[in-house]
Amino acid sequence: MRAPCRCADDLKAKATTLRPRYGSHLSVAGGGHLALTAAVRLQLDSVQVFTKNQRQWTAPPLRDEQIALWREAVVATGWPDAPQRIVSHNSYLVNLASPDPVARARSIALQRDELERCEVLGIAWCVMHPGAHLGAPRRPSDPNVLRAQPNVDEAAGIERIAAALDQLHRELGGYKVVTCLETTTGSGTNIGYDFAHLAKIRSLVRDPERVGICVDTCHIVAAGYDLSTRSKARAVLQEFDEVCGLAAVRVVHLNDSEGAMGSRKDRHAHIGAGCCGDACFHAILNAKALWDVPMILETPKEEDESDRSDEAWDLVNIKRLEAMRLLKTLVMVVLVALLAGLPMGCQLFSGGQRPTKRAALSPSAAPVEPTANEQAKLVTATQMRNAGDNEAALALFQELLDKNPLLPEAYVGIGDVRFSQGRFVEAEPSYKRAVTLDPADFQAQYGHGRSLQMLGRLAESIGAYQRALVANPKSAEVNLNMATAYLSLGDPRVAAQFAERAVQLEPRNGAAHVNLGVSYERLGRPADAIMQYQAAAELLPQTPQLLTNMVNAYVADGRYPEAVNTAIALTKLASGPETFERLGWAEFRAGNYDSSSVAYRQSVVLDPNYWPSWNGIGVNALNRWLLSEKRDDLAASEARRAFRASMQANPNQPKVLKLYTTYGL
Repeated sequence: MRAPCRCADDLKAKATTLRPRYGSHLSVAGGGHLALTAAVRLQLDSVQVFTKNQRQWTAPPLRDEQIALWREAVVATGWPDAPQRIVSHNSYLVNLASPDPVARARSIALQRDELERCEVLGIAWCVMHPGAHLGAPRRPSDPNVLRAQPNVDEAAGIERIAAALDQLHRELGGYKVVTCLETTTGSGTNIGYDFAHLAKIRSLVRDPERVGICVDTCHIVAAGYDLSTRSKARAVLQEFDEVCGLAAVRVVHLNDSEGAMGSRKDRHAHIGAGCCGDACFHAILNAKALWDVPMILETPKEEDESDRSDEAWDLVNIKRLEAMRLLKTLVMVVLVALLAGLPMGCQLFSGGQRPTKRAALSPSAAPVEPTANEQAKLVTATQMRNAGDNEAALALFQELLDKNPLLPEAYVGIGDVRFSQGRFVEAEPSYKRAVTLDPADFQAQYGHGRSLQMLGRLAESIGAYQRALVANPKSAEVNLNMATAYLSLGDPRVAAQFAERAVQLEPRNGAAHVNLGVSYERLGRPADAIMQYQAAAELLPQTPQLLTNMVNAYVADGRYPEAVNTAIALTKLASGPETFERLGWAEFRAGNYDSSSVAYRQSVVLDPNYWPSWNGIGVNALNRWLLSEKRDDLAASEARRAFRASMQANPNQPKVLKLYTTYGL
């Protein structure tokens, strides 16, 4: 009898546990040590930071307490070779290629300060853009532009960079920090879009071991290197190895490119949302020479870099990168296992056969796969729930848990029933138990996020949705709910990112278009908001809220006739004080003051305490009084009565009170 085969498990472990040193550029707001703490929390394997403000020429020196906190945080990472996993990016102001001696001297001084900071903090790698020569640019339309000899200005700039580095090396003798020249897109007069530029700089410096290379995936694609297929990507890496040497790479920046190949646009995109392609990332992530190199995400960040939403995107982007990296690797696991003669019963990806006897339960006990009988009952219970027979479904889910308390699917089923009943307080702990048993269960994480959101626990719901996106980055519903949560938190910038992703994943999802429209409207982009609302109107039945949003956006964009027409349709759809108030507002903005007054009066007929419409009546009357040079006593009297009625309905209106007293009403 053949012994159980474990070779597939060994192969899978090697394929999935020896992952690249994924990291991200993290915020140092509140202290540089917090970036290291965040990296640990996100389970990253490397990190990149700014050691000071990257857009200023001067910075205060590091204080002793800052250095102490940093060093404690380095130890706390638990990284055995921590300095080799920490990257600094220098100031964007540094330009060692400048032909201006004064400007170049200033850049050298700024770079010297950066290297000194890295040395004190024990940072091994300092990424630096090579610089711009500021002479005649190479035209992107030139044939064979990447392999042409540098023009006169480029060659002079390359020599200035090498000379500046030599000066820094002399002044900072014995320093361990390595300057890493970053590949560029070649926009303007920037040097570094051709691999040969970087190789030439390293060949000119006297201590080339103190100069490494940082490969940026967005930059090389935008510069014109074609990594669109597996064979082309391998060819580009081979070319880089021949020109620069892969051994010289100390850092990799993993960014997708908004610009197409050769566009020379330095616009980073989230992984999978740009023009680099899966083959690009697959080739770089599987290059053996780069396995020990920090792989840093520089994907889009919000203006407020302390925003935790960036962490969500980091996890999503790493998940996407792993999918690209492992695509071929796991196929090879299967092929090797088959060639090794695995017995038919050997399970490649389940970790072996299910135990026949259940182990004692513990809070950290792992879930087990349902038996065929359990799976059949799960299906039956789900069908009962879908048919509206909630009590029978609950009884069957509970029966399953009584026999096997490690079934996350049953806890999800109970959560789904309670959620459909609107009993969110009871649904939440069921989902929570499911995610405790199986954090990779998408339905459990999604259900947990929904229940937390309905309970108003928005920050926790976002965390659950983030984990759901790690399990399934292509879920439009999760992206949509994330957008809703961030809108509720008053953060339309982040909401727009998730709403855009939801629309991209499901272009015919009307709710996603609405959320994106609301996000754009709050960001001051009414024209974009209108386009999304119009798309939603074609996909969804018209609702008062959707038409109200459209009225607001039309007015914000100065499209008053369309706002009035939409507001009229709104009053026909739902005749209420709120809808007539919107009509009055739209008419007023269009300059139709008589029509505006009529709409406002209809609103207060429907609800005499609806104070926004009383304000509208008052403003229209006040406007007539002022246009009559304060001779229209009837208008003044109407304004007085309207503002008094408004204040009676809502006394807390300082602006109305000020208006009332200013004009002596």
